[in-house]
Amino acid sequence: MKPLGYVLSGSSTSTFEFELTRDGERLVREGMLVVVEGSREQLLARVDSVRIYSGFYKANDYWASARREGFQPPKDALKYAVASATIIGSLDRRGLREARWPPEPGDIVRLFTREDLPLVYGFSGEKPGIIWFGSIVGYEELPLALDVEAFTMHLGVFGETGSGKSYGFGYLLELLASIPAGDGVRVALPALVVDANGDYLDYWDAYRRGKSIGEYETILRLVSPKSRASLQPYVRTYTIDLEVFSARELAEFIAVYKSGGWEINELQVAVLERVFAELAAEGYSYTRLLTEQHHLLVDRLEELARSRRAHHQTVRAAIAALEKFYRDLVENHGIVSGSPTLSRELVEEIVGRPGLAILDFSAEGSPGIPLAVKQLVVAYVSRLLYNLFTGYKIAGREAYILYALEEAQNYAPNPRRYPVGWSLARDYLSLIATQGRKFGICLAVISQRPAYVDPVIVSMINTFIVYRLSVDDIDYIAKLAGGIPKTLQQKLANLPRGIALIFGQANLLNTPLLVKTGRRSVEHRMGKTGLVEALRRLQLLKTKP
Repeated sequence: MKPLGYVLSGSSTSTFEFELTRDGERLVREGMLVVVEGSREQLLARVDSVRIYSGFYKANDYWASARREGFQPPKDALKYAVASATIIGSLDRRGLREARWPPEPGDIVRLFTREDLPLVYGFSGEKPGIIWFGSIVGYEELPLALDVEAFTMHLGVFGETGSGKSYGFGYLLELLASIPAGDGVRVALPALVVDANGDYLDYWDAYRRGKSIGEYETILRLVSPKSRASLQPYVRTYTIDLEVFSARELAEFIAVYKSGGWEINELQVAVLERVFAELAAEGYSYTRLLTEQHHLLVDRLEELARSRRAHHQTVRAAIAALEKFYRDLVENHGIVSGSPTLSRELVEEIVGRPGLAILDFSAEGSPGIPLAVKQLVVAYVSRLLYNLFTGYKIAGREAYILYALEEAQNYAPNPRRYPVGWSLARDYLSLIATQGRKFGICLAVISQRPAYVDPVIVSMINTFIVYRLSVDDIDYIAKLAGGIPKTLQQKLANLPRGIALIFGQANLLNTPLLVKTGRRSVEHRMGKTGLVEALRRLQLLKTKP
């Protein structure tokens, strides 16, 4: 193999520079991996930057006057390129080890190849619990090994619209549907995906047409009771009960829902909470009180006004909020039910078979459902999962689920940067982020704007897959994650579609790397638009005689 370059003087056990050969100038890219054939040991390194120098083109040199008069010295003469690299470790048959000695001047730098993988990871080929993601940028089909066990410490997938974020997470879902488990056995990580825009319905559509998705035994689409899609195969409607919430939480939600999320009237919350607590103490369930027995709540509120234990205007406003809740969630959308379909039985089905459930919050799957109601549903699901998996752990049962939220900022907002009103879903998701890893809940936070997601939740994420981001979000992620080289940070604002920076616990190379997302087995059609074709058809109709 031809050298990419030769090590220059001044190396350390953490960084070095090497002068590129002509082949090196053609092949080397910032962010790629290289190997130093050291005289003492082989070293694995990441190229951080490349700079070009010339003996004829320097500021204030002897040629400055000649260049000013229009005379151009030879461009290629005395030209050379120097790359700066960070040492990742020493290659050993047992895997990467800490570098013990700097590379020496003149040591050969070469391409990292598939043959080097056993020396990097300590294994080659298929290994239980390891999935191979895409291909490292700069190489043909050289994938990055990810440790599935690390996903219990949560995952963040971030990227602007059009960066390839949703496609990339779908690709990851496919990998997690076929995890090597040893002796030729493959397993799937059960998953529940909150799908904001229908980006993952391709998997349900493929499944209902007879295509297998890894080891998933079932793929379900969950839609609202009023959705026209509810009669299609492998589709179920989603409903919730209200028993997982406290009297205070329900009172706060009803008051906030009436105000549109912009304010909380504490007086209204207080009287609603009081009535909920009193009736619950008498044996009534919250679900029945807010469905077929909601007249009991109204009667008890009016009684407070008559006995002057609450101001009549406060009671009237509370009743109005209660009626709006009943009209929208019960009568119009049918979300609240005494026999909820988002239940322990559904989770058991997903975990036990295993399966993928897609909670469809798209315009087709949840027509007319406002954000506040979606927040309530996510809060309910989050609490349900936390309670169930805590119970599994206490009972000695080991169970796992991937709980993924697309547009996560809508359910776990950063109140300083993205105030969207009610915060109950955020509170429950924070609980999962800080405690859920102990009980088998792998939280995946997916968002265009990580700075808009609750910082407590983001700080609990230990593996990041980051596509193209805005500058503000790059700084935010860099501060939270740490350890991202400046050269790679600068690239995040202009990454091509489908290229991601992967770093964190799951990355077995233990260094940030640019990786090209692999090709999905299921085409991503749901996210595509047909603007030009639609305009073309319209134009043809206009020109017809």
